[in-house]
Amino acid sequence: MNVRQQLQQALAALPTGAPGQVLSIQAGDRRVTCQIEALDSLACTFTCLTVESPSLASASIDDLKAASEKLAARLNYLLEPIGPVEVDGLACQVQLRSKPPQKDEEGVSYYELLVRRGEISLRRFKAGNGQPRHVIAAHVTREVLLRLAEDLAST
Repeated sequence: MNVRQQLQQALAALPTGAPGQVLSIQAGDRRVTCQIEALDSLACTFTCLTVESPSLASASIDDLKAASEKLAARLNYLLEPIGPVEVDGLACQVQLRSKPPQKDEEGVSYYELLVRRGEISLRRFKAGNGQPRHVIAAHVTREVLLRLAEDLAST
């Protein structure tokens, strides 16, 4: 069974309406973990989607940049397009964010994707006007969550 099929099966087994559930599957050498905040028959909210990948464990910064570019091109179905913001050669990670972020009278919200040795993680943040940023739940359909997990795991 591939990542999408395993995640779909695991999602179907979760009770709807129960907050704060952790979904975790092992697909070959990759582990996909998702912190589900709310779940119903059509959609869910999550605060973090992480893919642990041993193939990235010894990746060079150039490998991580290439993986980041590939992900930025593939994840064109999110609320905002994402693109690289910072390449940290010392920490060996690439940070991508929504470009541009979503803005309203309360501040900005954006996706942040970290591609680093051993893992890829996706979160959504909100920064109120003059306030520090904090993690917020990303609202997606079940289909988008399956696609996200599959795209992150294929990197």
